[in-house]
Amino acid sequence: MNYSGWELKYFDLSHNFRKYQYELIKDHLGKKILEVGPGSGMFAKKFLMKDSNEIHLTEINKDLHELLIDEFQDLKKDVKIFSKKIENIDYTYDTICYFDVIEHIENHENEIKNALNKLNANGKLIIIVPAFNHLYSNYDKSIGHYRRYEKKFFLKFLRDNNLIYKSLFYFDCIGYFFLLMNKLINFKNEKKVSFGTIIWNLMIPVSKILDKMLFHKFGKSLICVIQKKEI
Repeated sequence: MNYSGWELKYFDLSHNFRKYQYELIKDHLGKKILEVGPGSGMFAKKFLMKDSNEIHLTEINKDLHELLIDEFQDLKKDVKIFSKKIENIDYTYDTICYFDVIEHIENHENEIKNALNKLNANGKLIIIVPAFNHLYSNYDKSIGHYRRYEKKFFLKFLRDNNLIYKSLFYFDCIGYFFLLMNKLINFKNEKKVSFGTIIWNLMIPVSKILDKMLFHKFGKSLICVIQKKEI
């Protein structure tokens, strides 16, 4: 996985978007949760801990792993922090979350299969990824994205592996147009990108309304919730 420090900083400051993400996934969260690639841990701290007394985080980036330890050391709730790949974790979970992480992993299908092996029966794997390959830009490349995604990838993966999904839809249509503009103009300056991020975040409430009106037909991001079948 590749991470850009300034990318994470501005992403974590996008509180409206983070809140929107949480609203979309909260009904799928179980009691024992693993978040893979949590970065600074802001999402877990602010949102996931509302739903569970047992949160595990795994971050293989050394600097971010140390940051997570500092951020969570004084919390009373049961938070375990690893620096392991998913296949090397010795626990199973009700919910495993990848929020804008899978696109950083070259062998993404193997990662998803390994995550499914760590789910309890009827557990859910929640994946949020950047949407639409035609939006792939120099910005994506600069922050370590191997690809963007469309529904057809997940539908094929589910069909090939005899899996079922609970949710599969696009969201944040305003963000879609911001990214399209960014690709056309090809902003490379961090200040311009960060200014655009601030404006985009302020418009998330509009995106939420339009997403419903447009039946989540497109957006900046794609969410897929896969449920593990009971054996």
